Amino acid sequence: MDSERGFTLIEVMVALLLMAVMSVLSWRALDSMVRTREALTQRGEQFDGVRALFSQWDEDCRALAAPDRWLAGVPVHLGDNQVALIRDRVDGQGVHHAVFVVYRYQDQAIQRLESTQVDTRLELQRNWAALQQGADFATLYNVVPATLLTGVTSLQGNALVDGFAWSTTDAQVKQQTAVTTPQGNVMLLGIELVVYLNDSNMPFRKIAMTGFN
Repeated sequence: MDSERGFTLIEVMVALLLMAVMSVLSWRALDSMVRTREALTQRGEQFDGVRALFSQWDEDCRALAAPDRWLAGVPVHLGDNQVALIRDRVDGQGVHHAVFVVYRYQDQAIQRLESTQVDTRLELQRNWAALQQGADFATLYNVVPATLLTGVTSLQGNALVDGFAWSTTDAQVKQQTAVTTPQGNVMLLGIELVVYLNDSNMPFRKIAMTGFN
C-alpha cells in the first residue's frame, strides 16, 4: 500500500515554489532579451540617422559657393550649436543660384533648414549678415525645418583653412581666410560636423572637403 502513497502538502508546495522561481527567472531572461533587442534596434536606427545626416552634410559642403562668388564673405558661419552655409543650387533650367543652409541643434535634435533661392546681392549680403548676428532663420525665410537626427546632446562645426589648424570659431576662420599669398587669399579646404548622441561620450565626426585648392 505504501507504493500508492501520494505527495505530501510540503512536497507540493516545494514543487510549486520551484516552478514559480523558474518562471520568474525565465521571465527576467525574456524581458532582458526584449529590452536588449529594442535598445539595439533604437541604436541601429540612430546610426542610420547619423549616416543620413553626414551624407547630406557632405553634399552641402561640396556645393559651397565657389571663391569667385563669395559676394558676402566666407560662405561658412560657425555659431553656437549651429552651422550656416551658402551653397550653390541648380534649378531645372540649369541656372545656378545661391541658397542658405543651416544645421542647428534644437530640442535634442539636429535640424536642417534651406532657404529659397537668393536672387540679389543685397539679399545675400543682408541675410547672411543677419544669420551671423544670430537672427532666427524662420524670421528670414518661412521654411519648415527637416529633422535629420534625434537623441542628440550637441552640435559643433569646425573649419580647415589652408596652412592653419582646425578652427572652432567664426572669428578664426575670417582672420585666416583674410591672409593673402602670391596666389591670392588662402582657401577654405574642409568643414567638420561634430555630433554628440545621448548616452555616448564619443562624438561622431564628418569631415567634408570643399574641393577648393
